[in-house]
Amino acid sequence: MIPVLTKEQAYKLDKDTIESGYLSQKELMDNAGKAVAQFFCEKIQNPFSKTVIVVCGKGNNGGDGVIAHSYLKKYNVSSKIVFTEKNHEHSKLLKKYKISTSDYSIYNDKTNFSKYDWIIDGIFGIGLSRKLNNRYRNLITKINCFNIISIDMPSGVSDSLDETVVVNSKYTITFGFSKLSHYMIPVPNIKITDIGFQKLNKSTINKIDEYDVKEILNPISIKKNIHKKKTQCNIISGSIYYPGAAFLCSMAANKTGSGYVALYTDSKNNLIQNLQTLMPEVIVRDLDLFDSNSISFPTLIGPGGQLIPTSENLDKTATYVIDASALSAFDDLESTIENNIAEIPNQSIMTPHVGEFKIFFKFPKNKKINVNDFRKIQKLIGTRIVILKSFNTFIITSDMIYILSNGPSLLATAGTGDVLSGILVSLLSQGYSRLEASILGTYLHAEAANYYMKNISKDGMTASDLIDCIPHAFNELRKENEL
Repeated sequence: MIPVLTKEQAYKLDKDTIESGYLSQKELMDNAGKAVAQFFCEKIQNPFSKTVIVVCGKGNNGGDGVIAHSYLKKYNVSSKIVFTEKNHEHSKLLKKYKISTSDYSIYNDKTNFSKYDWIIDGIFGIGLSRKLNNRYRNLITKINCFNIISIDMPSGVSDSLDETVVVNSKYTITFGFSKLSHYMIPVPNIKITDIGFQKLNKSTINKIDEYDVKEILNPISIKKNIHKKKTQCNIISGSIYYPGAAFLCSMAANKTGSGYVALYTDSKNNLIQNLQTLMPEVIVRDLDLFDSNSISFPTLIGPGGQLIPTSENLDKTATYVIDASALSAFDDLESTIENNIAEIPNQSIMTPHVGEFKIFFKFPKNKKINVNDFRKIQKLIGTRIVILKSFNTFIITSDMIYILSNGPSLLATAGTGDVLSGILVSLLSQGYSRLEASILGTYLHAEAANYYMKNISKDGMTASDLIDCIPHAFNELRKENEL
């Protein structure tokens, strides 16, 4: 797993490295500025024919920008600096790196960025702790029309601020480790560069990579003594209003490997008969036949709405995936968050999208979720797991936050959340723990979409298409393991 740092952890790592005598602050800054310049020269096409302007704020990011300019000039790249403030506080760096007055200017409304091929953003870093004033909002809006490389963090992004105006960078060069803020908005092309920090011993936030998922994946055996009932899962889903959700999550569970999928659904308007005809591999039953006290198999509740058992009718010791409208069944508007969560069985995986997450945990509708909100949730959920579905996926447990960033925007398609729920309950039925199922399931879900993009089309994926790609995503993961 790849450690991801909060603002406070990043500051501590910086401080610990300096105080240990491993590297000085000047050496760290020099390494950071050099890394930005080297990235430009190595990764940007025809770099020595390009013109660059480095926009430097007053803080450390601005200092890194000054140093990056110095190295760009040394590497024969045409570069200029524009400081955001007259009192920029970088006079010592200008003197140390022998930067002439002709190489820099002070930003004003007439500053022309269109003369440059690339802008390097060194305005604000992770230390931003205030809302931007109109001057900075206008500056960021102006430069967002051009190609931008951000130093450490796109300016305007923060762990704790709900800033709406941020730099839209094409690349972000961050140092040592990525930061939680990188994943709170869609930040593309994050490049992690080693500038000499000490080794990080422990992190409570980790980004999942392919190696972690392969470690979870059970080995395949062509022949083994197993009965289909050993991998049974139950699904309570669908209604006459939303029959498609029942189809999608059931077929996803089937494709993911459950030997026996039992779907309990609405008996009205021939829904059972119609679904059974569409899905001969799935056992479709009337919801009235579901008795959680006598069934010990993992159970998915919620896709398609309407058919939600009350908390009194659920076995509190069983394993559940609680999805979509099932969450609202546990949300008593007159009750506290603590009481609402207490109604959800302890061995549950909750899978809200951002809107459902805010409603259930009583966050304001227009609020952007931040690290403090995650910490609040961790204190409330006990042994339950929350999978927050967004442009990145966050798996939240009481003591860890896991980030999966491999999902493409194609997943913002109706029904793909139902597919994820089916994948999760299927993995549970195959003996994966709730955390293993959460990590492997969300990764597979994203990789199935990536397979579709790479091999079929970059447009027009439906939830049914996604289901068909699940076996291919499995195969891609297993390839190296089998070798």
